[in-house]
Amino acid sequence: MLAGLCIGLRGLQILFGAVIVGLSAHFITAQKVGSAATTTQYSVFTGAYAILEGLLGIAALFIGSFLDIVVLGADAIGALVLLAGGIAWAAETRGFSCTDPTKAKKILDNNLLNQGKRKYKGDWYYGILYGDPNAETAWSRLQSSCKKGLADEVFQFLAFAVLVALLVVGWIRWRKGRGGGGMGSRSYV
Repeated sequence: MLAGLCIGLRGLQILFGAVIVGLSAHFITAQKVGSAATTTQYSVFTGAYAILEGLLGIAALFIGSFLDIVVLGADAIGALVLLAGGIAWAAETRGFSCTDPTKAKKILDNNLLNQGKRKYKGDWYYGILYGDPNAETAWSRLQSSCKKGLADEVFQFLAFAVLVALLVVGWIRWRKGRGGGGMGSRSYV
């Protein structure tokens, strides 16, 4: 039963990792001015780590229990990596509303979402406004970028939650493999 639960959770972990990589890679490729923010680049790493570590976890289910402690360690590191990524996005997008056009300036000034900005002859130029779009198109671009940024944040927290669940299940599996998990069933000889 626990193995089936692990496989399902690993599938979610890999799926969430792929979504994180996809969203973050979109922000990197969409960058028009300068290079992408460090948080965005770190998010590609967190998603890739989630995918690779998920595959390691699935492989460990079929190889044997000697890898359980290694997988538990990798899960713990992955949980911390994803939590840090989620917190970084949350800190940068705190108080955002993707549906309120009066908050467009806040989105526009955010380095994670604006595709870069540069000051030239006293005026700010934003990558997301490349091509001088009309107001409706500009708001649509800002809204889309905002929603993708918040999705990146949410998926990092979801992947973190999956890894916490995997840590609990993995610990139970590891304890059962060492003598049933109860203090009375252990041999101290």
